[in-house]
Amino acid sequence: MGRRVRLGLIGLGRMGRFHAENLAVELACVADADEAVARESGERLGVDWSTAYEDVLDDAATEGVVIVTPTPLHAEIIEQAAAVGKHVFCEKPISLELEPTLTAIEAA
Repeated sequence: MGRRVRLGLIGLGRMGRFHAENLAVELACVADADEAVARESGERLGVDWSTAYEDVLDDAATEGVVIVTPTPLHAEIIEQAAAVGKHVFCEKPISLELEPTLTAIEAA
């Protein structure tokens, strides 16, 4: 088996915590707007944590991101992640509107 891709996870709601526990990757860091949730999850998983998803995108050691935020944030984060060369895994849907969905797909 090859090396594991280092990922950062953005969004620690119910599905985000589920993915954090079950992804077969090297989880490098997590971010959530709720500081208590970010801290608790980061400490429990033994990874860096932040309340700003931009910190995950700025982490040079993180090769990709798992986006599990509320749907209205998906397209914007996908575009930002693509702009800094990150691999992207995003919960569905990308957006509730067609134009941001197409823009995010094109960015990726």
